[in-house]
Amino acid sequence: MNTFTVTATELRTNAADILNRVYYEKKTALVERGGKVIVRMSPEEAFLRFGLKRSFGAILDFPDVASDRRSRKKFVKL
Repeated sequence: MNTFTVTATELRTNAADILNRVYYEKKTALVERGGKVIVRMSPEEAFLRFGLKRSFGAILDFPDVASDRRSRKKFVKL
């Protein structure tokens, strides 16, 4: 995985360059503040390709509620 680390100060001063590097070179940027990683930036395609596959199935499917649904037509007596 192509990653590089920048500090929050570097990101503030060179934001356009870092974003271009992430997008065009398809690299992941780790932003540190105080020696701790606070943000991970990765290209959108990489997230969709790997992130969704990794998290697929994490949320259980909803049961089929269409068959259990009661009639929406309710008669109201006035």
